[in-house]
Amino acid sequence: MYDYIIIGGGLAGSTLAYRLLKQGAKVMVIDEPSRNISSTVAAGIFNPITGKRTALTWKANEMFDELHAFYPKLEVEMGEHFFYPLPFYKLFDSIFDQNEWLNKQQESGFNQFIEHEIQFLNNERVDNPFGALQIEKAGRLDTKAFLKALQNWLLSQNAISFQNFDYTNVEVTNEIIKYNDLKSQALIFCDGSNSLANPFFNYLPHKPVHGEILEVEIPNFYEDRVINKGVFVLPTANQKYLVGSTYNWDLTEPVTTSAGREEIETKLKEMVKTEFKTTGHWAGIRPSTKDRRAYLGQHPSYKNLFIFGGFGSKGVSLIPYLSKVFTNYLLNDAELPKEVDICRVR
Repeated sequence: MYDYIIIGGGLAGSTLAYRLLKQGAKVMVIDEPSRNISSTVAAGIFNPITGKRTALTWKANEMFDELHAFYPKLEVEMGEHFFYPLPFYKLFDSIFDQNEWLNKQQESGFNQFIEHEIQFLNNERVDNPFGALQIEKAGRLDTKAFLKALQNWLLSQNAISFQNFDYTNVEVTNEIIKYNDLKSQALIFCDGSNSLANPFFNYLPHKPVHGEILEVEIPNFYEDRVINKGVFVLPTANQKYLVGSTYNWDLTEPVTTSAGREEIETKLKEMVKTEFKTTGHWAGIRPSTKDRRAYLGQHPSYKNLFIFGGFGSKGVSLIPYLSKVFTNYLLNDAELPKEVDICRVR
């Protein structure tokens, strides 16, 4: 008998399982690797200031304090490297854009996340006539390396099973959950964009978003920062970069498209003055929601069914903090933030 069966071993499910196991819970993760596409192809960028209006992300202080503690701690524990802090340069589009930011930076909350002086990059490498906002506490999580390390740890704890999952095999009673030959006190869905097919939580207004990214080679370019203007340029290794991404609400399968590649390459040519060569092209489905907030909480009718998902493109930033919050909710009956509690929907 398990305390929790977790459906989905992507970033959300694996991290939540780690948290629960460390608190003494008995956990089994059921993971179908072919469904982890959004986790494994994600660029893994974390950035406290986002959007066209350069807004401070929700709960930025708590979230970024937690992720800068959590990921390095796991690197030490697991003897792997997957966390790469990097400054993030958001290029201004115009003098108006520049002045708007100069006015905005007087607002409270921004100080620990920005360099106040406008920065200018090398004009021979980047089209940068209006300068850039330099954002601190940003960077990249190598999601593939992180997932591999965490899933290997779960294997060492006999806490993960790689198998196909079938929603129709879930049996729910007031006392117990059964799935095939497994029994548990509760079941937690961390099934990402597959939540649309989830008969228990498909009443929630999910809004998955198709996205594409490219891998490119750029010789003699910046390898110590992320640069963004229309698309991000993220260094990985050996003069290779991830560039993206697109947003498409019509495509429902993680397929690459010529239109997506053309969109990214066009924006990259407008920003980067150095020649580049495209060497890879991937697509995934982001598990987003209509109000762009995550879904955490208990099913309104089945008290032993839960959901932990809907993180969209901010999963790398949100999951360390919200997995801690959700673990405290499950084990200690703590309250969930109202912004992410599914009670806001029902």
